[in-house]
Formats: sequence, C-alpha cells, structure tokens
Amino acid sequence: MQSSDKFSIATPADWRPGDEVIVPAPGSCGAAKERMESKDEMHCYDWFFYTKKISKEDIKKELNTKG
Repeated sequence: MQSSDKFSIATPADWRPGDEVIVPAPGSCGAAKERMESKDEMHCYDWFFYTKKISKEDIKKELNTKG
C-alpha cells in the first residue's frame, strides 16, 4: 500500500516489488491520446488501461526499506 500511495499506482493481486503496476486511467481524452502516442515506458493495452514497471531498487529507495 505504501508503494501505491508513493507512486500513485495500483498493484495487482500477488504483486511483488519489481513486477508491473497499473497506472490510473487518464483524466481526459486529450491526456489519453498523449499517453497512447507517448514513447514512455508504459505498456498501453487500451486508452484506459496502462501498466509500467517500477524497479525494485526504485521502490526501496523511495520507501527507505532494506528488504
């Protein structure tokens, strides 16, 4: 839950740090179009469903954990 809050993402069931996370849907048609045309690290399944990878190291760094 800390990762969800810190990175503004949702985590699938059985999620482990380093697995793909779910990015919230865009707030407008224009934002959806920008995302779909973007070359970001996001994987676009449809205009409303995106996933991306956040590395285990980035999560540890942001949450200041050792595990």
